[in-house]
Amino acid sequence: MVCANQSSAASSAGTGELTVFAAASLANSFPEIADAFEAEHPGASITFNFAGSQRLRTQLEFGAQADVFASADQRQMDLAVAGDLISGVPVSFAENILVVITPLAGGTTNDERVNELDSLARDGVKLALAAPEVPAGAYSRELLRNLEANVVDLGPGYGSRVLENVVTHEPNVRGVLQKVALGEVDAGIVYRTDAATDYAAGKVDVVSIPVASNVVAEYPIAVLRDAAYPQLAEEFVRFVLGERSQTILNSYGFKSPVIIPLEAGPDGR
Repeated sequence: MVCANQSSAASSAGTGELTVFAAASLANSFPEIADAFEAEHPGASITFNFAGSQRLRTQLEFGAQADVFASADQRQMDLAVAGDLISGVPVSFAENILVVITPLAGGTTNDERVNELDSLARDGVKLALAAPEVPAGAYSRELLRNLEANVVDLGPGYGSRVLENVVTHEPNVRGVLQKVALGEVDAGIVYRTDAATDYAAGKVDVVSIPVASNVVAEYPIAVLRDAAYPQLAEEFVRFVLGERSQTILNSYGFKSPVIIPLEAGPDGR
């Protein structure tokens, strides 16, 4: 039963100050989605916390207040569900793939540039990856296993040889992009959307990955159980799944998944 004196701001689906915890790889696309959402909901405003999904989930476990969680992988969302942090059922809203990036010619101290996948295992190459617990880091290691299994020319032990060249484990994928763009390493593995950002333009080259060996990153989103504005949070999740937001995400290089309509309320009922 709803109390009669409940705050009108908290009870109105169109009014409130949402806090959205979102994966670092969404830092370019989500603000544009927020602008579109706020234009349709004049009483709403959105504040973002962008970081590695594992760090965001840990912050939530330690009591950080937020209304929506958008993860770059299903594992972090599953852990949030297991920790009783989520209200209702998470829904996938975007997909991504991985690319290898290298500094533009002249942007690294290594005389032999990385221009193909087998170069990643060459002695002396400096590689940046996201840390293993970061979604992008876990995806990167899965990619290396796939390449070793599927591309015979890369030779036995390819994944292990590449990992021996890792000189930094970054807390999120944007850290990898920055290391490569600044020429501090010879290569890194990031999402396709990171390589397409304005920041990356003119700073990095992309090495293609065979489609059969690449990894599809799945992005789930959900309302948090302790959301201050659960109705508005549900409206935002629906908006992210909608055509306008999907068009925005597509413009940044994300792919739309098969959308499962949200029929449950913010409490999953």
